[in-house]
Amino acid sequence: MQKIAISVAILLTGLAIACSRNTPGPQMTATPAVINCAAAEVPSNVPPTPNTIDSTCAKIPTDMNGTGDTQPGPDLYSWLTFVAVNWPVDPSTCTGNTNASILTATPDPVWLSYLSDDDIFVASGSPANWCHGTGPQGARFASADEARAAQRTGRLAKLPPKVRALAEQHPDVRLFLHHSSKGHGLISTTKLTSVPVPLKEILDATGQPVTDQNGRFVRYTINIGPIEYQYIMQNKLWTAAGQQATGALTFTNGAMEFKAAWKVLGANDDLTRYFTQKAIVYNDEDGSPSPGPNPVTVGLAGLHIIQKTPRQPHWLWSTFVQTDVDMAFNNPNCPAAQCPPNVQTAPTPYVELNSDGSPRNKPVQVVGVIPTTAATYNSAFQGLLKGTPWANYRLISTQWQGGSGPPTKPPKLGNPLLETFVSQTNPYSCLDCHNFAQTSPGGSKSDFSFVINAKQ
Repeated sequence: MQKIAISVAILLTGLAIACSRNTPGPQMTATPAVINCAAAEVPSNVPPTPNTIDSTCAKIPTDMNGTGDTQPGPDLYSWLTFVAVNWPVDPSTCTGNTNASILTATPDPVWLSYLSDDDIFVASGSPANWCHGTGPQGARFASADEARAAQRTGRLAKLPPKVRALAEQHPDVRLFLHHSSKGHGLISTTKLTSVPVPLKEILDATGQPVTDQNGRFVRYTINIGPIEYQYIMQNKLWTAAGQQATGALTFTNGAMEFKAAWKVLGANDDLTRYFTQKAIVYNDEDGSPSPGPNPVTVGLAGLHIIQKTPRQPHWLWSTFVQTDVDMAFNNPNCPAAQCPPNVQTAPTPYVELNSDGSPRNKPVQVVGVIPTTAATYNSAFQGLLKGTPWANYRLISTQWQGGSGPPTKPPKLGNPLLETFVSQTNPYSCLDCHNFAQTSPGGSKSDFSFVINAKQ
């Protein structure tokens, strides 16, 4: 037996030596499993973080993944959604083009192909057709170029005469930015004169213009996803009669809204670090184009994404900010006595520029008050998106309610460019504010949406 044991030992030693000659040394590591966006959405207690970007990332996730009342699941959902809605669009269908890649294609995000609130809540006639002609009332256009041309024609028709004349000279311009504050649309939607204190604070904050370090106002847009558009159309919610007949609103799962903050980019801004668009900017007050160069190049500086899901009937609230915002909206060399944080600088009536195009207002010293909850996911997705403008955005956090219902997690959430002028001693909350949303003053609940605005 002893001889047999010795022989076996010798044999095993020989096999080990032979194998060691073909075994990777310490400098070699095993190839990690490929985890794409689809894999991250497979039901799991702890969903994995993607380590590759492929065509599965063009699909907007239907719900958050993971179990338990913990923050990583909602924050992963937010990043998966951010990649999907910023995927290059197929303009003929207004969905992600799976034959293109967010890593290599010219940035042309899906969400920007969605109709704006101005396209839907019209003072006369009917809302625009979905995807420039593929909606309930229209037929598909023959080409993407024809579809976009139709969209632009429809938007030009709503512009003030002076702005329309300028726009007709610049057929490459897609954005016409008249909101000097997010609050313009919010206040006109709610038409509230007596509201609870938390909402008053939000209205006051977003009703004021945010001035960047170049003396330019931040501009805002609102876009609405296809499922929410269908619900609005089915119930004729752009009309008072439709709202009255519908009563309290209950949006369908998958409803989405996008609120974007746009910065006019100047010589001291790095355009390669932003998603940029050509835009014509003008004032609400008189409908005249702003003085100075116009059109201008604007960069996406902040983005709210909200989506109603089966697990989140009070919506999931995601907010992103461009990573250069601290420099673009904050002067670290200005003491607080001279540059108090988050205080309006533009006097009323709001005028952005002097007649010669020079700055008229001091910059607002913007200071974020909400800590990020998504540092790990920010690093992971910024690495995956390296080489694209999208690598220069970060998730602040995702507000949601756990499986056991309230309380809200995290309890407070806001974006430094979308809710700037809120007291730091009483930070803001998406759900707390939107809980007061109504179809009209004293009207029915509008399911957390301030977008609903009957103009007929």
